[in-house]
Amino acid sequence: MMNKIAVIYFSGTGNTKFIAKNIKNKLQEYGYESDLINIEKDKINPNDYKSLIIGAPVYVDRYPEILIKYLEENLKDFKGKCMLFSTQASYKEAIAFQHCIHRVPYLNITYTMFIPMPNNFYNFMFKKASKEEENKLLSQSIFLIRKGVKDFLEGNTKTYPNKNISEIMINCVYNIVYPYYVNFVTKKITIDNKKCVHCKLCEKNCPVQCIKITDTVSFNKDCVFCQRCMNNCPKGAFEYKGKSIIQYSPDFR
Repeated sequence: MMNKIAVIYFSGTGNTKFIAKNIKNKLQEYGYESDLINIEKDKINPNDYKSLIIGAPVYVDRYPEILIKYLEENLKDFKGKCMLFSTQASYKEAIAFQHCIHRVPYLNITYTMFIPMPNNFYNFMFKKASKEEENKLLSQSIFLIRKGVKDFLEGNTKTYPNKNISEIMINCVYNIVYPYYVNFVTKKITIDNKKCVHCKLCEKNCPVQCIKITDTVSFNKDCVFCQRCMNNCPKGAFEYKGKSIIQYSPDFR
């Protein structure tokens, strides 16, 4: 086993990618070699790493299934220490950590880190953060990374308290209500054919291959509503209820 750390992540609109890159920067500052592992593109050999840092956005108090499946398929034999981190437009820690720990009980998860980030769901629900609020949260995230990574490297432990009732309730919401909600919202998403050039980037970049573009747009049942398609559209052609989607573009520096 090498004295190296893997930072494994899934990112929809860029929040988690920003955090993963800054975790890698902090590891380098502390003298540790590390690799960024994008689960959509990169394979991992767990034997190459001493420890793992794993993160993703949270959707309805859950990590996206694409991340959980990656862990199940690739990390069953990993025995080193692991840290989980999550990004979410909330100031309250989600139970995504608890759910993940139950799904991959063989991982030695010793530390969890919750990082509040700007809301990227404002086209459908909640208020859009101002640029000042966005910058404040991004600056705060760097402080949280510094503290969390330092604690993890020093062997401190911090895991999410076991709340089985809360997890059962969220399971019901996620498995029953959330798919209907996503279906309800995506049916109201359209494209402006005066803007769309049919470059198909939205189809190519979809993490679960759920979107189809013709003269209209459709989403299948696998959509996790990461919003990458509409936020990465080079022409800003996506609309919701007839209004142009305001693309998410914080100052990720």
